[in-house]
Amino acid sequence: MENAELLTKIIADFKANHIPRFNKLEQYYRVKNEIMNRTTKDGKPNNKLAHGFAKYITKMATGYFMGKGVRYQVTPRRADARFENADASTAFSARLSAKRKVLKVKDGDDKSLEEYQTLLTDILTGNYTDSSNFELAKEASKKGVAFEILYIDEKSRLRTKKMNAEEIIPVYSQNIGEFLEAAIRIWTERGLGEDKSVDYAALYTASEIITYKREHGQDKYMPLERVPHNLGDIPVIVYWNNEEQAGDYEDIISLIDAYDKAQSDTANDSEYFADAYLYIVGASGGLDVGADGDADEDSERAYRTLRRERVLQLDEKGQAGWLVKEVNDTAQENYKTRLYKDIFFISQVPALSDESFAGNLTGVAIRYKLVGLEELTTEKEHKFLSAQKKKIRIITDFINTKHNKNFDADDVELKTERNFIDNLSEIIENASGLAGIVSRETQLGMLPIVKDVTEELEKIKAENAETGNETAYEFLNKTKRSQHDEKVLD
Repeated sequence: MENAELLTKIIADFKANHIPRFNKLEQYYRVKNEIMNRTTKDGKPNNKLAHGFAKYITKMATGYFMGKGVRYQVTPRRADARFENADASTAFSARLSAKRKVLKVKDGDDKSLEEYQTLLTDILTGNYTDSSNFELAKEASKKGVAFEILYIDEKSRLRTKKMNAEEIIPVYSQNIGEFLEAAIRIWTERGLGEDKSVDYAALYTASEIITYKREHGQDKYMPLERVPHNLGDIPVIVYWNNEEQAGDYEDIISLIDAYDKAQSDTANDSEYFADAYLYIVGASGGLDVGADGDADEDSERAYRTLRRERVLQLDEKGQAGWLVKEVNDTAQENYKTRLYKDIFFISQVPALSDESFAGNLTGVAIRYKLVGLEELTTEKEHKFLSAQKKKIRIITDFINTKHNKNFDADDVELKTERNFIDNLSEIIENASGLAGIVSRETQLGMLPIVKDVTEELEKIKAENAETGNETAYEFLNKTKRSQHDEKVLD
């Protein structure tokens, strides 16, 4: 892969076959739709009404998926979860390892986990991870794939940088595993006021970064420098939007074009109607034109009167009317309505302006209407979190090297939460109704206002120990049980 000629061919193929697609998808996101390029003959109306369906779909899908970000929680319970489907002996060893970790925590030796959490959080927070993750999810939604580069800056800090789809070329192995073998970052530099540009390419391998350069007029890239990146793995994270690496609105571009054209043609027709012709039958009404094509003084006066006063004088035999084009408006509107519905149906993103979302719907009813979006988000979540695991592994290796530790990246649990407006009263009622049926931990886990169930349980225990009284939570559950018992007795 370090062959300059091969690298040049890969970049040429990428620029010819992939960048045009990415540019087109970006244009639709910026509402620079194909309709904006339409031309017509001189004198004819040419309205160009571009609709931002692509932007709406990406913002809705990304907001629902990544609106609340990713939670990174260090917990020893992850050691057991890794072997849920393993054979008996392996599972036993995993449970034994997890039990030892839990015993260490119970014995007060949990400082290492707390330190791991602190160091990990410091790096993630320092790189504005919530904002970065949202932009990565948005880029993947637009173009089907997004990239993130990890690097060590001049102050020995681990930094991350979100990259667009057209800036990175992933190179996969031909083995059955299809693992990432290398990644190429491409960019162009041009001096201020200069016409000539210089192309650069950085090849990321598992151990180093090899930079290539191609001057204006050169046929291929030439090696410039190579430096180690000291991160233990290829420091490029690839985020797929789905298995096909397709954008969320890529399949409906033809429908968007059809809708744009239909609306633009409707606007054109409206202009045609505004320029309708006045016809007069059997009388001139003073609007006479001579044989030479020029109107006499009386005719010009009649034109001015018609324009100012909107009055046309005719004799008893005269008729006047407007020559207009008859249009089947109902058929046009039905056609546009079908296009509109198909756009949202195929993209699996709901149109919140739809009448079906009106009224006081329950949480279950709203979620039912979001089934398509939920399926879309589930696929995004699987791909995104898989990529995040590699990122956490690289960060953990960096922490271990820098601080001489032996933390395990598998102890980090990744969680996402849908950005959904919950009916909190309904959820609390459902959680309280499970008193005596499920554990308190399960009940608390149902409440969106509880971010950390373990921490909340500790707070409840502390309150009980301090006051010796039952908490409001326990009182609520006891009340619910009493009401249930009364109904049974009745």
